[in-house]
Amino acid sequence: MSRFPHLIPRLALAALALNGAAAMAQSAYTLTVLGKPSGAYSFAPTVLDDQGVVRGGMYYRSGYKFVATYPYFGFLPAYLYQAVSWNGVTATAAATLGGKYLFPRLTNNSGVQVGPFNKTSELGSLMQPEVFPSAAATFQGANVYVYAPTVGSATMLRQGSTDTDLSALLAKSLGTSNTSSFKSSFAAKGMNNTGAIAGFFSRPVSANGEVTFVKTPLVYRNGSYSTLDVGTYGNFNVLDINDAGTVVGQVTRYREGSGYQSVPVLWVNQQLAAVGDDSLVGHEPLSINNAGQVLMVGKSRPFGPGTPEESLLQLRTNSLIWLNNTVTPLTSPNNEAVRATAMNDQGTVVGCALRAFDLRTVDARPFLWKNGVMLDLVQELKAKGVSLPAGTKLGCPTAINNSGSILTYTYTNQMPSVITWVRLNAKP
Repeated sequence: MSRFPHLIPRLALAALALNGAAAMAQSAYTLTVLGKPSGAYSFAPTVLDDQGVVRGGMYYRSGYKFVATYPYFGFLPAYLYQAVSWNGVTATAAATLGGKYLFPRLTNNSGVQVGPFNKTSELGSLMQPEVFPSAAATFQGANVYVYAPTVGSATMLRQGSTDTDLSALLAKSLGTSNTSSFKSSFAAKGMNNTGAIAGFFSRPVSANGEVTFVKTPLVYRNGSYSTLDVGTYGNFNVLDINDAGTVVGQVTRYREGSGYQSVPVLWVNQQLAAVGDDSLVGHEPLSINNAGQVLMVGKSRPFGPGTPEESLLQLRTNSLIWLNNTVTPLTSPNNEAVRATAMNDQGTVVGCALRAFDLRTVDARPFLWKNGVMLDLVQELKAKGVSLPAGTKLGCPTAINNSGSILTYTYTNQMPSVITWVRLNAKP
């Protein structure tokens, strides 16, 4: 059963206004190839701001590490990662503070960046998107990076050339781990344009020979933090925050006959304001926009026994928008599974429609969803000035900004695929 005692009515009004703006179709698109950063072994863009600036990370060769673990023995190449940005075609990746050691997972329109920070070289070196998304993301864009680093014990906030270790800062107030096997950490999941960061602090605690993790959901801003009320729920996940400070996430509940279930929730002013009803069980929020719309993906699409879909879990994917106790499903005119990946403030959504190509592979068709209509993105681009290079296909988009520009990639059919990252520039 849903409850919305603290939801702000202006969210609904904002949604109507923004959806009105969404009716303005793009007149044309252009395509910008995002060049490989100098010195990069591999790279991956992750975010796109409203000025059209793309940010991401790269691995670069940093020396060698001795390995004596089967099946390896000897010195192997080692890598470090650093921040990268693209204003146009050329990548900027300064090998100084302001560039090194940070893999930005989150950014905002002011250029503030947050992500894992590591000065220790790694053997891992490959950043590569999936051909189609196979699992719900924990925050925007995360689903497409198979080997990219995850948020670890050091989560850094970078403002210009100033770095703040959020893990260390929060540990001073919330406590450090009492076990040498694990470190206390802060997982930053969402950031808004005011610089507020939503996530959770995790403190491993050893007692009676067992290690448990004490998690504290919180919002960090301007050097201080506020914890989020979780009521009677014992488990939770914080996923995103909009400019009004509304936080979206999940909690886990127990129901007789159904067992443990995850449901989406909203926090307003750090208090639980809304809990999704039974129809939203198992749906994971991807993001919340400034109209208060929550983009979600789930795995509840039914399928028939003995069909290709039975062996392809991702074809059970459905996606929807949740706002003020109203659910709007994103439906495909061809009855395909719909896997959304990103949404802007106008409620325009990008992602891929999925269908079985044969028993082993999936055909992923990139889409643009607006005003209740799903458009084939490749056809939309072709009609408005952009044709893909011969022998390439368009990958699933990973971001869309408020101008309608899209971050995505093309790939070739031969194995291994050649990945080319691109920004699709929308013209009003």
